[in-house]
Amino acid sequence: MDAPGSVVILGEMYDAGAPVTSDSRLVLRDPERVSLTGPNGVGKTTLLNALRPLATVPAGYLRQRIGSGRESWEGLDDALSVVDNVRRGAPEAALASVREQLARFHFRGNLVNQAVGELSGGERFRVALARILLARPAPQLLFLDEPTNNLDLASTEQLVSALGDYEGALIVSSHDDAFLAELAPERRWELRRLNNY
Repeated sequence: MDAPGSVVILGEMYDAGAPVTSDSRLVLRDPERVSLTGPNGVGKTTLLNALRPLATVPAGYLRQRIGSGRESWEGLDDALSVVDNVRRGAPEAALASVREQLARFHFRGNLVNQAVGELSGGERFRVALARILLARPAPQLLFLDEPTNNLDLASTEQLVSALGDYEGALIVSSHDDAFLAELAPERRWELRRLNNY
């Protein structure tokens, strides 16, 4: 990803402590992990939304909201099973292979056949993450917007475990310092409020 500093429209941004100006570039060339921090309302989600279309590789994006309705969150269909939702992202994948990979996300046995609409918020999040990470082509850049919101401790640990196996680049916005520490980001982007904001 190579984005102009002008994509930052709401707050002041700092990349590893250095100010990002409109002449700066936000560049990711390797599978590095970047944390995006700042107070609520400063523009983290706006920035992620602006960066996503500038990715030059397949990218995945998990937003912070958990919706409801038949096609609710990240394209999950509440009426379809866990395995069928994930296979929609990788239709050529063998069923046995998808089931095996879903075990990494703690979906085993008959749980893979349960309708997504019957799952908890944390489980739905794991289905959405599995669908993105198991998609073909697999994303080389992943945007996560407050991924631990609405997750209990066990689901957060499962998320950290799943992301531990992810080999692509990652930009994660979060207020959860313990979660960010476990992800061990190589870079830190920080958004601050403008003086008159």
